[in-house]
Amino acid sequence: MHPRLRRQLEAISKEVPAEFIEAVDAAYRKADKERAFMESSLANLTALLRRSQGKDAAWSAREAVLRQKAIRSARRVARVLEKSGTAVLDLDPQLTVRSANPAAVKLCGADPVGKGVFALIEPLDAEAVTAKWRQKLEHGEPVAQTMACSVGERRAMACDWVCVPRLRRDGKLAGITVLVRDETERVEAQEALREREEQLGLALAGTSDVLWDWDLRAGKLNLSVRWRQLVGASPSATSNPSEWLDRVHPEDTVSLRAALAAHFEGRTETLDHEHRMRRADGEWRWIAMRGAAMRDASGAAVRAVGLMTDVTRYRQLIDRMAHDARHDALTRLPNRTLFLDLLRHSFNRTRRHSDYRFGVLFIDIDRFKAVNDAFGHEAGDDLLAQIARRLESCLREGDTLARHGGDEFTMWLDDVRGSADAVRVADRVHEVMREPFDLGGQRVQSSTSIGVAVGSATYKAAEEVLRDADVAMYRAKALGKGRTAVFQREAGGEPSPQLVAETDLRGALLRNELRVLYMPIVEVATGKVQGLEALARWQHPRLGLVAPAKFLELATETGLIISIDRWVLLTASRQLHEWRRELGDLERLTISVNMSQKLLEQQDLPVQIDRMLREAQIEPGDLNLDINEISYGPDNHLAALHQRGLGLHMDDFGIGQQWLRHLYSDEVDSVKIDRSFITASAGADRQVLKRIVSIARDLGKKVIAEGVETAEQLKYVREVGCDSAQGYFFTTPIDGGDASSLLKTSHIAGREN
Repeated sequence: MHPRLRRQLEAISKEVPAEFIEAVDAAYRKADKERAFMESSLANLTALLRRSQGKDAAWSAREAVLRQKAIRSARRVARVLEKSGTAVLDLDPQLTVRSANPAAVKLCGADPVGKGVFALIEPLDAEAVTAKWRQKLEHGEPVAQTMACSVGERRAMACDWVCVPRLRRDGKLAGITVLVRDETERVEAQEALREREEQLGLALAGTSDVLWDWDLRAGKLNLSVRWRQLVGASPSATSNPSEWLDRVHPEDTVSLRAALAAHFEGRTETLDHEHRMRRADGEWRWIAMRGAAMRDASGAAVRAVGLMTDVTRYRQLIDRMAHDARHDALTRLPNRTLFLDLLRHSFNRTRRHSDYRFGVLFIDIDRFKAVNDAFGHEAGDDLLAQIARRLESCLREGDTLARHGGDEFTMWLDDVRGSADAVRVADRVHEVMREPFDLGGQRVQSSTSIGVAVGSATYKAAEEVLRDADVAMYRAKALGKGRTAVFQREAGGEPSPQLVAETDLRGALLRNELRVLYMPIVEVATGKVQGLEALARWQHPRLGLVAPAKFLELATETGLIISIDRWVLLTASRQLHEWRRELGDLERLTISVNMSQKLLEQQDLPVQIDRMLREAQIEPGDLNLDINEISYGPDNHLAALHQRGLGLHMDDFGIGQQWLRHLYSDEVDSVKIDRSFITASAGADRQVLKRIVSIARDLGKKVIAEGVETAEQLKYVREVGCDSAQGYFFTTPIDGGDASSLLKTSHIAGREN
């Protein structure tokens, strides 16, 4: 019985029917089952509810975390976009801007909200782009494109566009997120790089240079197309380094491999080497190879890149220039420089072999100047070329002929036993010179004066042998031209006094034995010193002061007058600069220097004088050149010197046969009347002088009287109209110190002898 029913029946005193009790008992039991089921169901529902609530809380927490992450990601993206300068716009389906970030506002130049995006950032052919993009975006396709656009009035820009469509549930376009970035700098840089690559390609295509790229690890050498043209290789040529290295000339292989090894090992910064390379046809070409190696982290060379250039024409030009520098252009013979090198080599051989002898012939063409004067320089050059060919025919095997300069040749004779061997060669020279020369239809005779010297171990320098041959040549010329003279030391006798003097004079310049004295040139009217004439004197260590007439004649005969004139010119010019620096106020003072005919005939005389003036720091107008009538001629550079501003004085004027013609010459600034007119006592001579002075002054030329020795002569030159005078009446030649003292007074008083 159900417990509840039992408790109820116990509370009732009278009996209840059993059927009723069973029915109630069954009802109670059923109710208990239903209640238990309900409680179980409720418990289950409660558990389910609690579980559901727990899941919702976890999901909410997870959603909160995800939202925070999304917010942080969005912020990071925003910062990245802001930092990158990327413009972000939100567009409606009609491509109208609904919102924009600051970068977009900056890019557009104004607030773009409410405006069409292509009205702000306009691409080329905007209508076609709009239609194309709408078609894609409406179907949910994103768009990414780089376009040239313009923004307002600003320059065109290159913009990267990324458009992402947003669709509604029904598939309709709800909006568009657009990212725009200014890529103008990058595009311009890429365009510049492309242009540089094109330029490099065009440059390589337009030159004969070969581009080489050597992979040192793989042992592979890549060569550009020009390589096949350079070496004449077939299309099947390999890219093995041996394709290049095996073609290198054997004489250049060692130096090339040494240069490569030095650079690959890091001992040189760049590769730079020239070598010969054999073409397929056997021709050798000069190649200039340049390049540099690329290295790994350890510094080892892994790759080398560079260029090869065919420099054959350049090398040929250099070789030709080197040849021309040591050869005479007219005769194609070795010049003085190369000849002296040969002499030094021979002289060194005499040091090693005391019995070795070599001969030197110094050959001068007689009367060559007469040919130049009569037929012109072109004919003179033709004559020299013909003479050179004839002299070559006299050479023995192993001998050498050179052009020493002007009309002088030198001949080196190898391995002679003595002067007799050299004289036999000189005799052959005289023999071949006997035949006349044909100069443009004119038959001309010529001869040579030859000096002979034999080099041996008794000499101290090779130049001494050439010097002695030169001395002997002038001896031969003094004997009457067309002769041969042997330097006297070869014969074993003592040299003659004149030869000793000649040798001493050659060393005088080296030993600084020459002196410059000065003779004042005085203005006749005022006694003021206008200039000074520089005079060469020789202070011989044994003979004392040698008379000018003696050593100047010897200098002219031996050709040393050229060196002496140059020395006097430079020394006097420097002295003038020193006087001005010391005394000041000497701007109008000039210096006069005598010029010999031999110096005037030097081809580079104007250049020499320009160099001397620069070195002495004086102007051309400070220098007067005294030229005697005999030396005056059309080929003596007078016009060029006069144009430079130098004063030209006709020295010893009046004693020649053509003095009147020279008086009318434009190059002559002043005439120096010869002393014979000043010392003459005859009335006729004085009348001639008066007439000469009158003509000269009418032609605008100044007149200087030479050799004034008395007050009467000074009065006379003043009366006839001379501008200036010089002579012993004023002073004897004085040195630089005395001249400096004289210039301090500016004026000079005459003195009687």
